[in-house]
Amino acid sequence: MNATDLFGPIGGSARTGRREFRRLAALLHPDRAAGDATVTQAFERLVVLYDQWRSPSAVVTGRSSSYTLTPTAMQGSVSVVYAATSAEGDAVAVKIPRTEAASRFLRGERSALRRLEAFTADPANAWLAPYYPRLLDTARAEVDADAVRPVNVLSAHGAAEGFVDLATVAAALPGGMDGRDWAWIHRRLLRAVAGAHAAGVVHGAIVPENILIHPEGHGVVLAGWSFAATPGARLPGRIASRRDLYPADLDEPASAALDVFMLHATMRALLAPSERRQQAFAAGCALTAPRMRPTAVALLGEYDELLEDLYGRRRFRPFPYTVSA
Repeated sequence: MNATDLFGPIGGSARTGRREFRRLAALLHPDRAAGDATVTQAFERLVVLYDQWRSPSAVVTGRSSSYTLTPTAMQGSVSVVYAATSAEGDAVAVKIPRTEAASRFLRGERSALRRLEAFTADPANAWLAPYYPRLLDTARAEVDADAVRPVNVLSAHGAAEGFVDLATVAAALPGGMDGRDWAWIHRRLLRAVAGAHAAGVVHGAIVPENILIHPEGHGVVLAGWSFAATPGARLPGRIASRRDLYPADLDEPASAALDVFMLHATMRALLAPSERRQQAFAAGCALTAPRMRPTAVALLGEYDELLEDLYGRRRFRPFPYTVSA
């Protein structure tokens, strides 16, 4: 028996895990069976397993370095992402699958990020590199005595680096975003998506949680490549809580058109309803038939034309909202 058998998946509900620990601890506490060595050993084993479940290996050793995890963690759909520090003192993100079944998604992410790295290694495409996380290292983490899972070590794009995800932004702005603030985000997202398609990668999960922005520097990183695929393949999975942002056809294969749909479904969800021109633009990019959707490359120019018509000459607009990650 391991920790996940008792408390649920690594990175799961802390409340549920704590409740189960307390229940079992009450049953196995040595005070209930004074002098029974078997009960004492079982209780001690329970404490060890709970500690392992709450904090998988504090230090993860990869191929290039070792990484010390911090308690700061973000819950993803298939993984937990820990803020960590390398042996050299650099901030990184350490991504560990929540279950053994989710390990395949992290392996898929490795493949996608390596394709993007090879694509942006070409000097002609190097300007696209900041839009993607970097795969810095890989490792294996012992999450229980008999459970080892793949780990991806990524470049850090967390709150400490000034980034926040668009789901957090949306929660702080129940009335939706001003079109002028969405404009710089969307221009950069179109570039990121167009670049990925040129590299032969379909993201497959363009949702607010996977879009990281740097409000002060107007930076954008398209994260969350665990569901990435090559064009024509079946998506390895979908984010169940974001069904509304996927095409209605559950069998629609991975394609550039699928990413374009999701990007503009996200745009429609985040923009204020009063932004009618941009809302209409997004609706025209999220058509039911994949063949009717424009490409991200074509949209680069079309979106700039819309912005010029709406707002005139481009100028830097400070992000007017205070959002805490």
